[in-house]
Amino acid sequence: MTRDEIEQALRRAEDLTGQIKGSLDRAVRLMGQPVWTGPAANRFGRDLAAQRQALMKACAAAVDEFRYLLARTPE
Repeated sequence: MTRDEIEQALRRAEDLTGQIKGSLDRAVRLMGQPVWTGPAANRFGRDLAAQRQALMKACAAAVDEFRYLLARTPE
């Protein structure tokens, strides 16, 4: 990959991470409202929060990898 391609990929990964975070944060926040209650709702809310955490960790790892690759790529 060229430096320009890495920079584009990094920007795209950062943009997608922001979009994903915003969407999942909203979904987790909505699960905190007393609209859907009970054991199934509680399980779904816990699963959603866990999946959000795992996905955000993966997104951060991808962004970090692009930053690392960019730092090792000559100008």
